[in-house]
Amino acid sequence: MRYNPISLSYWIARAVAGVLRRTGRVWATQIHRATLKSVGAGCVFQPGVRFGRPDQTTIGDHCYFWRGCDASSERSDGYLQIGDGVQINMNTHLDMTGGLSLGDGVMISQDVLVYTHDHGLDPRSVPQPIGKEIATGAWIGARAVIMPSCRRIGTGAVIGAGAIVTKDVPDRAIVAGNPARIVRMRDGNSAK
Repeated sequence: MRYNPISLSYWIARAVAGVLRRTGRVWATQIHRATLKSVGAGCVFQPGVRFGRPDQTTIGDHCYFWRGCDASSERSDGYLQIGDGVQINMNTHLDMTGGLSLGDGVMISQDVLVYTHDHGLDPRSVPQPIGKEIATGAWIGARAVIMPSCRRIGTGAVIGAGAIVTKDVPDRAIVAGNPARIVRMRDGNSAK
C-alpha cells in the first residue's frame, strides 16, 4: 500500500477542525452561562450566538443554540424566556422587545425571524411592544417570518418553511403560505 500525503493531510485537517469546533462550543457555553440571567443544565451554545439583553434572558435545561442566533431588544424591559429542550438553528433572529416566551420542546429552523414590536410607518418612532408566546412543542420551518400581529403560536403547531405568519396560530394547526393559512390540523383533519 502506498503512502498518500493528500489523504493524511485531509484527515489531520478534519481532526483539527473537530477539536476547534468542540473547543469553541465549550468556550461559548461557558461565556453564556456566566452572563445570562439563568441557564439550565445541559445547554450548548455554538460560537457566534448573541443576546442583546443577557440580564433579561432565562433558558431552561438541554437547549441548543446554533451559530448566528441573535436575540435583541429595542427596550430595556424586553425579555426572553426559553423552556426545556428548545433548539434554535442558524441565523435565527428573536426580537425580545415586547417579551418572548418559548415553551418546552420548541424547534426553530434556520433563518427564522420573530418580531415582538411594531413602530408603524415611521422607523424612528418609539417601538410598540407586543408580547408573544410560542407554546410547547411548536415547530417553525426555515425562513418563516413571525410578525408582531401574531401573539401566540399554539401547542404542537407547525409553521411551514417560508411562511409569513400574521395572526395567531391555534394548537396543533399546520400553517403555510404568505400570509400563512391553516392547511390542516395535526389530528389529520383538513382546514375548513
